[in-house]
Amino acid sequence: MKNYFLDDLQAMRLTAWSAASTDLPQNFAEAVRILISALSAGNKILVCGNGGSASDAEHMAGELVGRFGYDRNSLPCISLCTPSATFTAIANDYGYDHVFKRQVEGLGNAGDVLVGISTSGNSPNVAEAFKAAADKQIKTIAFTGVRDSRLSQLADITLRAPSSKTPRIQEIHGLLLHSLCRAIEDSMFPDRALLASLPGKKIVFEDDLKILVRAIKEYDSVFTNGCFDVLHPGHIYVLNEARKSGELLIVGLNTDESIKRLKGPTRPYHTFEDRAMVLASLECVDYVIGFSEDTPENLIKLLTPKVLVKGGDYTAETIVGADWVTLHGGHVKVVPLLHGHSTTGILNDRGK
Repeated sequence: MKNYFLDDLQAMRLTAWSAASTDLPQNFAEAVRILISALSAGNKILVCGNGGSASDAEHMAGELVGRFGYDRNSLPCISLCTPSATFTAIANDYGYDHVFKRQVEGLGNAGDVLVGISTSGNSPNVAEAFKAAADKQIKTIAFTGVRDSRLSQLADITLRAPSSKTPRIQEIHGLLLHSLCRAIEDSMFPDRALLASLPGKKIVFEDDLKILVRAIKEYDSVFTNGCFDVLHPGHIYVLNEARKSGELLIVGLNTDESIKRLKGPTRPYHTFEDRAMVLASLECVDYVIGFSEDTPENLIKLLTPKVLVKGGDYTAETIVGADWVTLHGGHVKVVPLLHGHSTTGILNDRGK
């Protein structure tokens, strides 16, 4: 099984810190195994935390009982932070340190999993809940910061965010929770996962095109196209503006044969492979797809993006595929050209 946490780090381009310097990737994989094993056996997940961590606990329960990435059967996950009458009665009668412990004793069964979230790793009420879980043969997974803590000593698995600063720890906990939910869904509902999974490589060829077409139905996808033979700041500006219009940007790229027909026998200056590689290296570009026709009309009809974008040398009436996109509920956006930057201008200057 792929490690969804590392996969999400790569997708979000979080390279400022490295999980490789900790045991986090390995512990994440083991946490996924424990959770899937419990759910597959008909057991449930209990989750708790205080303050912002309580919000994370409720978030996790919502993602699993409801849905995370796609429609599928509900999964049993209970936040111990939300029943206000129960929570306050326990706090009033037994003390705040017991608010999670009593619920584990009353709701938990052998084979369940308790997830405890604490930025310090030392929350007394979460620690008490872990002790109760051990008595009931309930596996425990702790979300903490980088330091050793009471929870790291009690838990079966500890996911340590590689930071000692509370805001950073909470942000990484959020990413970990999403990665766990995605791993659980994809593993337990592989048929649905196949429909929703985006291709892993940015340059998409025919074998992966059907996968992309299925997957982007779940996204606000944006499409633009061009030759991009002489890439310049004007292109980058349009691509960045296009990416802001949705959740992912797909660039249709003319093949070499297509450019020769459109621009003449001396073009392109760079091969399709080189042009695709350069575009794929741009952060704003999610996918690059080649097309051999003179226009991307067939590709647009196949993808049916939510947004169709072109530069300011076009109008909505002259953009190929605009009628198809609007007919299917999408919209067309024209991005003004960046003054002083054009392929024609560059080539004219070169010829002087």
